[in-house]
Amino acid sequence: MRGWLRLCICTVSLAAATGTAFAQEMTPHAGAHLDGVAAEAAAGADAMRDNVRGDETFLGTYSCVSPSATDGKAPIVCHGRISPVLPEFYFRLFWHLDEFGDRVIGKVEIRHEGEIEPSQVIADAGSHAAEMIPNNGFELIDVNFDGYHDLRLIAEGTAGPNVLYRNWLWQPEDERFAANEALDEIASPDFDPDTQELVSRWRSSAAEGGVDIYNWEEGMPVLIHRETDRYAGPSNCTRIFYDRIDSELRETGTGAYD
Repeated sequence: MRGWLRLCICTVSLAAATGTAFAQEMTPHAGAHLDGVAAEAAAGADAMRDNVRGDETFLGTYSCVSPSATDGKAPIVCHGRISPVLPEFYFRLFWHLDEFGDRVIGKVEIRHEGEIEPSQVIADAGSHAAEMIPNNGFELIDVNFDGYHDLRLIAEGTAGPNVLYRNWLWQPEDERFAANEALDEIASPDFDPDTQELVSRWRSSAAEGGVDIYNWEEGMPVLIHRETDRYAGPSNCTRIFYDRIDSELRETGTGAYD
């Protein structure tokens, strides 16, 4: 699946839209006509703005400020842009340390730049991470290749290299971040904008690990390819290949590997 570029730029010139009206001879009805042309142009601009999508070339940045105190009374504050056509977002991450010394982020308040009240509150972020991990792995990253950056936090670390995240994807129609439980279940996901694929490198035990590749379909990650490595001794290493065929993941090959 090849990467692709989509950049939507909406500009409407009221001067161009109303130029014909100015060129006309001024009559008692010219003012009303001019108002109508301007209203029509404004409505057209609104309609075009509603259809603006994200910019897949957008390389957003974000930063966080952690409180100096470790009592959890002050939140972690992060801010950044998720799209060049949207205002900057501010995120307040409310946290505490649990009995194991891990930082737990519960509530997340999200507001737009210039606004006082939050536009969205995530009541239970469910993020647990070692205190040494900055800001519980807070990231603004485009996970579904729609041109808008999404929000994720580390959910928890699991066995071996596996890391689970809590993910909230930006919904431009609703102007909110929405949880995606299917993505939450995928270990250590990496996102390749060139192929528009999600790659998960995982390990289930010391003797088995693998790589999963997903595509996005109707807002959900769908597993399309898997390679599983099984180790049963120095001379007994097997790689098994699976591919999605007729909506099912089927074994398509096997072989030894070094």
